[in-house]
Amino acid sequence: MKRRDLLQTGVAACGVSACAAACARRIDDPVAIEVGPPVRGLVQVEASRVPEVLRPGGSVLLHPEGADFLGRPLSVLVANTTSQGLRGWSAYCPHAGCEVAWEDGGDAVICPCHASRFSVDGAVTRSPATADLDTYPAKLSPDGATLIVDISGSGGVFPAAQGGKVTFAIGQLPQLSALGGSVTGHSAGVPFPILVLRAGPGQVLAYDARCPHLGCAVQGAQKLVICPCHGSLFKLDGSVKLGPATRPLAPLKTTFDGATVVVTVA
Repeated sequence: MKRRDLLQTGVAACGVSACAAACARRIDDPVAIEVGPPVRGLVQVEASRVPEVLRPGGSVLLHPEGADFLGRPLSVLVANTTSQGLRGWSAYCPHAGCEVAWEDGGDAVICPCHASRFSVDGAVTRSPATADLDTYPAKLSPDGATLIVDISGSGGVFPAAQGGKVTFAIGQLPQLSALGGSVTGHSAGVPFPILVLRAGPGQVLAYDARCPHLGCAVQGAQKLVICPCHGSLFKLDGSVKLGPATRPLAPLKTTFDGATVVVTVA
């Protein structure tokens, strides 16, 4: 299905009340640009190919060579926002995987399929999406000739990765002080969210937090892990307890000495 058809189908499928606010302003139908593969986490494209983002309110979809862990083509939405200048986001809505669009004049990212809305910082401002969009720094090169988007990871609750490892003291995250506690968040330099759980007095588990169903960030729920978007449940070993997910969570090697947690992410 072509993107314009998707937009039209999604808007038609929305109820009038759900779409009224989302459709009040003009929604850009971003031009999709095929670009080369990321190099060291950076997507680069000649500015002359993306004149849309050189004007305030303009946006473009970048499709770098490669695929995400669900096998979908990489897709990045970049917009010249009215409040914060150039910004980038993972272009797949966490609710059902539709490609999002920039709302010109509304300073918001929207999903044209089910009317979810997100702030410039990627935070959900309207359901049915319950997980935030990943955000990416975007800028022009000093000579203005190249658009550069860093998709290597966004800052979050965990410290930045160093040498393929995320290291932090258990006391830095009070949620992990109690058995059954958990934290889902990002680490700069890691291109996916991380789930860390306190499974026992001396046991900490970590997973790639992307649900194998449609990529929503999962959350800990005492002795279970839940996908807030579509209700999939996982046991603490990552195995599926209840669908629609059919594949287990991807575990991350983790060590815990009683004070410091080290999660291997590469």
